[in-house]
Amino acid sequence: MAQKKGLIYRLTMGKDNLPDFTPNRLPGSRWAVFKDVFFNRFGAMAKISLLTFLFTLPAVAWLVIMNIVLQVDAQLIPYSSNIGIGYPVVVDAALMGQYRTFMYNVQTYAILIPLIMIAGIGFAGAFHVMKLLGWGEGVSVGGTFFQGIKKNWASFLWIFLYAGISLFVFMFCIMAYGYLTEINAVVRVIMIALAVVQLVLMLCMLLYLCTQTVTYKLGFMGLVKNSLLFAVALFPQNVFFIALSLLPVIIIMFLPLQIGIFFWMIFLFLGIAYIVLVWTVFSQWVYDKFVNDKVKGAVKNRGMYVKNAEEERAAEIERIKTRNTVYGAAYVSRRLSSIDDGKTFTPLRTNFSRNDLKKLSEEKAEMEEEINNEIAEVNAQIEEERIKWEEEQAAAKKRRKKNKNNNQNAPVLSAEAQEKAQKKKNKKAVKSASEDEIALLPVSEEEYVEDEEEKK
Repeated sequence: MAQKKGLIYRLTMGKDNLPDFTPNRLPGSRWAVFKDVFFNRFGAMAKISLLTFLFTLPAVAWLVIMNIVLQVDAQLIPYSSNIGIGYPVVVDAALMGQYRTFMYNVQTYAILIPLIMIAGIGFAGAFHVMKLLGWGEGVSVGGTFFQGIKKNWASFLWIFLYAGISLFVFMFCIMAYGYLTEINAVVRVIMIALAVVQLVLMLCMLLYLCTQTVTYKLGFMGLVKNSLLFAVALFPQNVFFIALSLLPVIIIMFLPLQIGIFFWMIFLFLGIAYIVLVWTVFSQWVYDKFVNDKVKGAVKNRGMYVKNAEEERAAEIERIKTRNTVYGAAYVSRRLSSIDDGKTFTPLRTNFSRNDLKKLSEEKAEMEEEINNEIAEVNAQIEEERIKWEEEQAAAKKRRKKNKNNNQNAPVLSAEAQEKAQKKKNKKAVKSASEDEIALLPVSEEEYVEDEEEKK
C-alpha cells in the first residue's frame, strides 16, 4: 500500500500525480500569473522578502533609533510644562521643544536618503527575480537575486535617490505645517497639497522606473520619459495598484501595538515580495498592451497562454459541440434510442449458413449508413450553429461601426454644449496621445536577444 504523504512533504515537494505540462496549463491572464506566483512560489516569495530586508535594515534601524532619541529627549526636558530651563532662563520652553523636534525630524529624513539608496540595491535583486517568476522561469532565488543586483545596482541607486528626496520633501512639508505657524494658513495648505501630489507622482513613476530597468535596456532620459508618460496616462490604474500593494502596511499601522508586532513579523516574510509582485504583474500588463508590440524581439504575454484567433474559433466550435441544446442531449438521446429503434444485428445460429453471413453483412452496411447519416446530421447542426455565431459577431461589429458613425453625425449642439464636448474630446485626445507617445523601447540585450538566438 502506498504511503500517505504528510503536509510537510506536500508543501516542499508539491502534489503527486499531476497531469503532464502543456502550454495551455500556463496562466491565461496577469491576474492568474499573480495567483500562480503568490500561492505556488511561497518559498521564493519568503526568500525575496528576507534578502531585500537585509538591505532595508539600516533605514529601519535608523528610524527606530531616532524615534527612541526623540522620546528620551522629551522625557528628560519638560518642554510641555513651559518652565524655565537652564541659565539664562528659557521662557518659552514649549516653543523650544517644537523647534528641537522639528530639527530632529529634519535630520532623520535627511540622513534617511542615503539609507534608502542602500535599500534600493536590494530591490534591484528583488525586481529581477520577480520578473523571471512572472515569466514562468525556473530560478534559484539566491543566485538570481545577487545577479540582478550586479546588473542593475547603479540604476537603482539613482532611482531610490529620487525616491528618498521625494519622501524628504513630503515629510518636511508635513513637519513645517505644524511648526511654521507664522506662515499664512492658505500657503501651508497649498504646500501640503503640492507635497502630496509630488509624492504620489513619485510612487507612480517609481513603479515603472524599477520594472523597466530590469526588463529593457534603456538610457536615463528614455527611462524617465517612459515612466512619466505611464504615470500620467494611467494615473487612476497606478494609484489603485499602488494602494493595493501598500494595503497591508496601512492596515497594520492602524492595529494596536501588541497585535501589530505579530503582523509586522508576517510582513517581514512576505510583505516586501508582495509589493514587488503587484508592481511587476501590473507593469507587465501595461508593457504587453502599449510597448511590446513596438519593440523588436519583445515577447508579448510572456509566461502566459493566450489563445490566438484560430484557437478561439476552434474553442467556440468545441463549445457548440458540447452544448446540450445542440449536440450533447440531442445526440446522446438519438444514440440511446437507436439501441431499440435503429438497425440491429441478427444473432448467428450455431449452425449458420452462407445466407446468414450475407444477411449479417447487409445489416452491418445498413447500420453504418445509419450512423454516417446521423453524424452528417449532427455536423450540419454544428456548422449551422457556427455560421450563426459568426453572423452574430459580424452583426455586433456592424452595430459598433454604425454607432460610431451616428456619433459623428450627431445634431448640432448649442454653443455651451459644443464647448463642453470639445473640452471632453481634447481631454481624451491628450490621454490617447500620452499613450501613443510612449517611447519606443530599444530591444533588451539581457532578455530578448537570447530568445531570438534560440529561435534561430
